[in-house]
Amino acid sequence: MGKRNRFPFIHTGIALGVMAALGTTPREAGAQQLEETIVTARRRAQDVQDVPLYVQAFDERAIRERMMKGFEDYARDLTSVSFGTSGPGASTIAFRGAVSQPSGFDTISSSTLYLDEIPITRDGQNPDVRLYDIERLEALSGPQPTLYGAGSQSGTLKIVTNKPNTTENGGWIMAEGGTISEGDPSYNVSGAANIVAIPDKLAIRLVGFYEHEGGYIDNILGTTSAYSPENGNRNNASQVGDDINDWTSEGARLYVRWQPNENWTVDAGIIYQNSEVGAGFDFNPAFGDLSTIKFKDEKRDDEWYNVSLIIQGDLGFADITIAGGTHNRTIDYDLDSTAYMTGYKTAGLDLAEYYSGVREFLDYDTCAATAYCYLFVNYNDFGADPTGLISLDQEVSSFAQEVRLVSKDEGSNKFNWLVGAFYERTNNDWDYLSSVDDFAANGGGGSIFTYYGVEPTNDWFDQGSRSDLSYNGKPGGRGNGQLQDIETVAVFAELSYRLTEDLTVSAGGRYFETERGVEENSLFVNQVSDNFTVSETTEDFSPRVNVTWTPTDEAMVYFTYSEGVRVGGQNGGVRQNPSSVALGAPLFFGPDRLINYELGGKATWLDGRLLTNMTLFIMDWEDYQIQVQLPVAGSTTVNAGNASIDGVEGTFAFALSDHWEISGAATYLDARIDEDIILNNGTIVAGEAGDPLPVVPEWKIVASLEYNTDLPWAGLSAMARFDYNFVDESVNGTNASVLLFGASATVPSVQPAYEIGSLYFSIDSEAGWSLWLGVDNLWDERALTFIVPRFGDDRAYTIRPREISLGWYKSF
Repeated sequence: MGKRNRFPFIHTGIALGVMAALGTTPREAGAQQLEETIVTARRRAQDVQDVPLYVQAFDERAIRERMMKGFEDYARDLTSVSFGTSGPGASTIAFRGAVSQPSGFDTISSSTLYLDEIPITRDGQNPDVRLYDIERLEALSGPQPTLYGAGSQSGTLKIVTNKPNTTENGGWIMAEGGTISEGDPSYNVSGAANIVAIPDKLAIRLVGFYEHEGGYIDNILGTTSAYSPENGNRNNASQVGDDINDWTSEGARLYVRWQPNENWTVDAGIIYQNSEVGAGFDFNPAFGDLSTIKFKDEKRDDEWYNVSLIIQGDLGFADITIAGGTHNRTIDYDLDSTAYMTGYKTAGLDLAEYYSGVREFLDYDTCAATAYCYLFVNYNDFGADPTGLISLDQEVSSFAQEVRLVSKDEGSNKFNWLVGAFYERTNNDWDYLSSVDDFAANGGGGSIFTYYGVEPTNDWFDQGSRSDLSYNGKPGGRGNGQLQDIETVAVFAELSYRLTEDLTVSAGGRYFETERGVEENSLFVNQVSDNFTVSETTEDFSPRVNVTWTPTDEAMVYFTYSEGVRVGGQNGGVRQNPSSVALGAPLFFGPDRLINYELGGKATWLDGRLLTNMTLFIMDWEDYQIQVQLPVAGSTTVNAGNASIDGVEGTFAFALSDHWEISGAATYLDARIDEDIILNNGTIVAGEAGDPLPVVPEWKIVASLEYNTDLPWAGLSAMARFDYNFVDESVNGTNASVLLFGASATVPSVQPAYEIGSLYFSIDSEAGWSLWLGVDNLWDERALTFIVPRFGDDRAYTIRPREISLGWYKSF
């Protein structure tokens, strides 16, 4: 391939900076102005136009008007965010295209998710925090090493809840119901109460919600031959049903605020959420619109709670924040694995044909004389109908503590500074079982069990799941299948110096040390598979330098250099199987580094009626990590090489008149692998230079048009809003990430571009009530947000079908 031009937008970015600096005019009193958006992205409350980094933010009203309830909704409008998802509470989030594993399970995230001051990131399993009584949602693009103790390689997503108000009682109640074009109805009820116990001193805020989303996926009648002509004809008649993926979520929040004096605030809180999913959210377009063929009952139960204590104080010379808390979560799911095991069966037949010239599983004598036969061939013999189930019981617990000092910024300071320290420890433990109905009766005609000298079993792979068994001396059924212990200590700081009235330079960084330990205790066809304990420590430093020029009060141009680092570790499967090293499997995988150069500009025009923000960035991703499937070692994390991510992101808002407002956001990304991914001593080519990074659309665009007016009846106003979303095509993985799951088809699938429209109408009263009608997914687009490589059958996830909802809100 020819060398691509990595700097196509340099001239645009420079022109933007000049325009932002020279083309603005000051705001005039009485002019129709856009409302300020206050964010805390830099650990200070600031207008987003005064923050020298790219931030998208939505306040409480915007969240409601955009009909945002959870991840699926806001990920659509955050143009800098790329994601892979397999349903509520099972998402991978990345900023600016820095994603190599869109469906990771045991991978390390390139982004950080915060709920208030507590990081709750779980790559591939990020909690789907429901957006009730939320003050603000902030998305910060690019590495942020000097602002967040938890680290932030590609970006940070912050969900900020409303806190108690110590000055007045109040609250609200809300109810909403809706119907979708291809499924069951939905409804939710929620409310909040702010109770002042001691005026100006002590207040309590209570929040609760219950949400039910009707299902829209149908499990139709079919047989195992739907997944392969080499399967039999077992049917799923006992599992057939309509709208099987219904979902309920309930939660509560309690915050207590104590303000002993005007200088100190103490917030103590607990947040609880429980979600239950009736079945998977995937469908297979080959089986019909919103249709699937499943042979087992599926479920996903996801329960978590946060307990936090946040102390904020004014020390005179600086503001101090002491924030600590725990995050505890349990996940319990059952997943039909018929398609997955069919993929393994097909791979086994491919290998049997390679070894013997005959496309059938081998007898004991033939298999015993064939190298690696039991590892690659006969353990995939599940019989004619490989119906199976994957079950997981997982417990996550973490504790995080951050202390930071932020200098007082009076607007004329020569020096400003921030310094902080951070500690986090996470335990992530689970039991996992993959069973196949007829494996005990098959297993290479029983030869696999004879070879290992074990009793026949339907348990194909078992990580600590059976309570009547022992795993490496540890009891089963108690989260001993895999145990992860991750401990991080970090310090971070930033110093800013105002060189002139208009020019400020800041520099800082984050130093961290992370120890990541993994222990696995598992059985494969009833014999010891992986019994290992490994630990690896990563120490590194991530710098950040920023130069900001503010020629007027309404304009800003900035340049930033920053780095983000993701920790490394050891591959336990390689340590357990030393022979895999000779085949090219790495015992260790190192940290990867994202190096970011960005040039941005922000400006306010036309007396405050027009706001524009734009950032050009060039990023180099060195030694990026990816999980692959390697012979003998199995699932293995490797440093795949380098990738390049170049792009532009921008937002604007324009008050056309007293009644009309138009706004939008867009991100352009060119995210590609720089060099071939060659594994296993050159025998596997898992990616070629120039291949795109997965789930990264070239363009992601959001546009909105809003109309506001007073109604002829006293105290009433109305609003109408249209939102448009465009997401360009992308691929669902690299060859490496598709190969990970053992699927027969190893070519990444193209996820087509899609467009979504939404309408929202509301009537608001000065008496504190609102009534609204919303239409989401206006033209009932069947957007394929993620085609899952794990199962090899082109199953996909989509957005909800067209939904019409009616809601009512009352404040008091």
